[in-house]
Amino acid sequence: MQDTMALAGFPLPQEPVLDAYTESGVQVLILYGDADHAHRHVLEAVFTAALDTGRRLVVDVTQLTYAGETLHGLLLTTRTRTRLVLAGTLPPVLRDRITIAGTERFLPTAPSIATAIALVQAL
Repeated sequence: MQDTMALAGFPLPQEPVLDAYTESGVQVLILYGDADHAHRHVLEAVFTAALDTGRRLVVDVTQLTYAGETLHGLLLTTRTRTRLVLAGTLPPVLRDRITIAGTERFLPTAPSIATAIALVQAL
């Protein structure tokens, strides 16, 4: 059965794909697809597992197609429990949300995973 949203011409949210690994003692998460409210439970579980490692965290957002307030909130919550750096180019919606909320100082960014790892280790 096809979804009525797709039939109405509205795109369906793309299920996020998540990769996680450890490099130089830092937990790295790579997010792909849509990181929005429809995928809140999956994202919360992944961030909780990352926090449970006790490591500092790098989140690569380069491959996200969309990132809304749900991801912004998770990033801020995660930042209260560990050091965190975002890697890559922020999706426009997330960049705008961070700018409007004034949370740039809490969510530092780096152009690459390697640079983000070095930065989070220095925090």
